Amino acid sequence: MQSYIPTFDSVATRLAALGYSQTDAANLDTLAAAHPQLVLMLNADPHQHPEVADNAIIVPEVLKSLPGTAPHVCWADPAASRTLASRFGVLKYPALVFLRGGQYTGVIVGLMDWPDVVHRFAELLAAPARRPPSVGIPVTSPTSGACQ
Repeated sequence: MQSYIPTFDSVATRLAALGYSQTDAANLDTLAAAHPQLVLMLNADPHQHPEVADNAIIVPEVLKSLPGTAPHVCWADPAASRTLASRFGVLKYPALVFLRGGQYTGVIVGLMDWPDVVHRFAELLAAPARRPPSVGIPVTSPTSGACQ
């Protein structure tokens, strides 16, 4: 029996039906400035990362389980997600980036067990702003292999 994996278009339709805004690198800062708390969903092709489709179900359920929290949720398509991922040091999909006042507070990468994801959401919605991790770039020079 073959399992069904949705296209990203069907995931995007679900996210839009939930009232979540689509964003990209050009308008994320404007969107973040308009909302005190923001959860950014970074996505990839569901055929390569099936968990992307799961996040479209999990995120609204987690938010329902956290009374009194109402962050604005936005999402990026796979191309925009690749650009935004480098800004926030994300190397794996799906990822949820948490922003407060436009400042990074943390990220959830991949899927977690239910109690863990609910706890992590609550933690990141209350966390202080901090510098996002950077994606490691090796530093080399013409003499980097030479011993001094």
